[in-house]
Amino acid sequence: MDSTINFIIGVVLVTVTAVDLIYTTFAPRGSGVISGPVTVIVWRVFLNVGRIMKSRTVLTGAGIVIVFSILLTWVLLLWAGNVFIYSSADDAIVNTTTKLPADLMERVYFTGYTLSTLGNGDFAAGTDGWRVFTAFISFSGLIFITIAITYMVPVLSAVTQRRALSIRIASIGNSPQRILLNNWNGENYKKLEGQFQNLTQEIIHQGQMHLSYPVLHYFQHEDKEASLLPNLAALDESITLLLLYIPEHMRPGDQYLIPLRKAITTFIGSLTSLYINPKNTDVPALQTNELQQAEVPLQQADMQQIEQLSKRRRALKAMVEYNGWQWKEISAPVLGEVMDLPSML
Repeated sequence: MDSTINFIIGVVLVTVTAVDLIYTTFAPRGSGVISGPVTVIVWRVFLNVGRIMKSRTVLTGAGIVIVFSILLTWVLLLWAGNVFIYSSADDAIVNTTTKLPADLMERVYFTGYTLSTLGNGDFAAGTDGWRVFTAFISFSGLIFITIAITYMVPVLSAVTQRRALSIRIASIGNSPQRILLNNWNGENYKKLEGQFQNLTQEIIHQGQMHLSYPVLHYFQHEDKEASLLPNLAALDESITLLLLYIPEHMRPGDQYLIPLRKAITTFIGSLTSLYINPKNTDVPALQTNELQQAEVPLQQADMQQIEQLSKRRRALKAMVEYNGWQWKEISAPVLGEVMDLPSML
């Protein structure tokens, strides 16, 4: 009876881990039943520690720890599952010298070096059937562990691209209103057309990368300039201000405005992998005070349109706060005054 139970447990562990590893690595929405919860647990530990210490510095290490935690979990579960399978028969593993059946720790040892293809030779499979199985898990261990390690390569590459995109957005303006003011020519916002066109493809690419590799959401930076989420939220809020308060003839053309808005929408869609519930988030207030002070012509906002955009803006706020930022920080300066002339900040 125990042998059957061990075998079933082992097969289930190995199968679930293999499916999760393959799905997380290759699927277009890469967060499996194992990697997803591991990611959330590790992130919440970092987030809570950061809140207790009142420091974002703690969060900067979360991404890499999450990646290594996922890799380690996969390896340990594959190891444990195969140990259970080997424990389902006394003659599965024997000592090559004494020919006696291996005990539990010896089976753990044998399974570990078989998965890693080390092959010490002091223990061996006891029958032909177990020899075939040993050869199979040796090959599968090599394949799965290689896949798991190569999972890191596109993630780390995407982190660099994400940081570059963040700096690109921050260079346009450090807040929703500042983005508009920096591109106001006294008559309209046509200067934004080139900016929007250049950003659209980059944001689409990042949105798809975040769908495939949800762990990207957890690579954080202490500086706002290099942090994509608050800068992306500021960019989307600037578009919202354009749509609600700026007369249509003064806005960038729809051929520039609509693609960018849709690109950001695809990025927001990646929130589904983060276990975020925007319904629990309040709708943030819309700010136009700087535009009014600059005497930019504004139109009366349509309350129905404001209501229609509430779900989107809650999702943005939830995304920002889930990643350790406060909503008010999307309007904070990206650099300190000691770094440059005030006109450049």
